[in-house]
Amino acid sequence: MNSEASTYTESPGWPDSPPPVGAHPGVDVQPDARAQPGTPPQDEFLVPRSTGVLVEIVMDSYRVNGEIHAPGIPRRLVDLLNSNDLSYFTMHSGTLDDPFNADAERQDFDLIQLDRGGILFAVPRGEVHKPDPFEVVRKKRIPSILVVPGYKIAGDLHLMPDADPTLVTIISDHHFVPLTDATVLADKGRAQAWQEPLLIINMTRALFFGTKKAAF
Repeated sequence: MNSEASTYTESPGWPDSPPPVGAHPGVDVQPDARAQPGTPPQDEFLVPRSTGVLVEIVMDSYRVNGEIHAPGIPRRLVDLLNSNDLSYFTMHSGTLDDPFNADAERQDFDLIQLDRGGILFAVPRGEVHKPDPFEVVRKKRIPSILVVPGYKIAGDLHLMPDADPTLVTIISDHHFVPLTDATVLADKGRAQAWQEPLLIINMTRALFFGTKKAAF
């Protein structure tokens, strides 16, 4: 098994997916908020009190696109999702639509609150920059299948090199967990599949996790 760290590029998303709200070229959806070498220290009063990330949120029956906000300055979308102690997330400017109904009207909003438990999975939208190689934690890929209501998702789960999936609690984890090189299959007669380089699953909503011993 090769232990490696992955980097990701902009995802095409759903077929005929609407452009992310507020997106523009060069947006880093997973910014490193820490000061870089040679950067003058920031005035504490200028440090942002919240972080916004362009994201697509998939729920049981609808999809939301916009900029999700959470207190503090977490560096990645998965950190932002896991660092929020509230039961909901806030978006400033976003859209609501039904990706499986081309005739449904897309609605625009200036303020959105999302129930944490209502999120099935999240997908960063825009450019995801290559991580600093000195910060990469080497992990092994575990080819896996997870099921959330309405979707079966196949992709690579990343665990520490010495972790044994038979001993690691995965299905009952209450965190958001990233899956890479993911293929999403919508079930219940919708017969639509697409791929995402990076997808973050709300494990609170996960119904099934499966892998093979050959994977580890």
